Amino acid sequence: MRNGKTAATLFDGAAGQRGEALDTRAVAAMLAEEIADDPPPGYAPLPTGTGFNAYLGPLYGRPVDGRLRLGMRVGRRHINPHDSCHGGILAAFADMQVYVSQYEAPHLRHALTPTVSLSLDFVSPAVLGEWLEGDTQLLRAGRTTLFQQTLGRVGERLVFRASCVYRISSRKAPSGSALGDMFAR
Repeated sequence: MRNGKTAATLFDGAAGQRGEALDTRAVAAMLAEEIADDPPPGYAPLPTGTGFNAYLGPLYGRPVDGRLRLGMRVGRRHINPHDSCHGGILAAFADMQVYVSQYEAPHLRHALTPTVSLSLDFVSPAVLGEWLEGDTQLLRAGRTTLFQQTLGRVGERLVFRASCVYRISSRKAPSGSALGDMFAR
């Protein structure tokens, strides 16, 4: 307890600025008021698996000029108190760009590729309701390591720059959590 408040009252994201305890009804109400994803034409939902990835999404993908482009709508569940997309969500979105590299290297489409390193530079905010896209380049796919970079944009405005390194595992990803043959060329 700090200043007479419990942890539940200190974390008041869904309860607003009133210092009320966060409860499941408040979270359910927030999600019920969620804005529609309404992806641009050509985008289809991507399989992201369960757990945090399911909460992050849905994520969408579409081939653009022979490359896979991922996108998401910044919703209420993604924002900080300033109505901007939370940096942790931007980092998770950057991390999910591994799908792009799996698209460009077909032998990786079913591979388990855990993150080794992720570096992010925040350039400008993505605000509630904006469509965020990742423009990702596969820099190198070695035998055991994958290197890529992503520029996250809202329209032409740069939101973040990310550098990611993934380990190429010999294990297959769990069902429903890999690109598989979706968007196969």
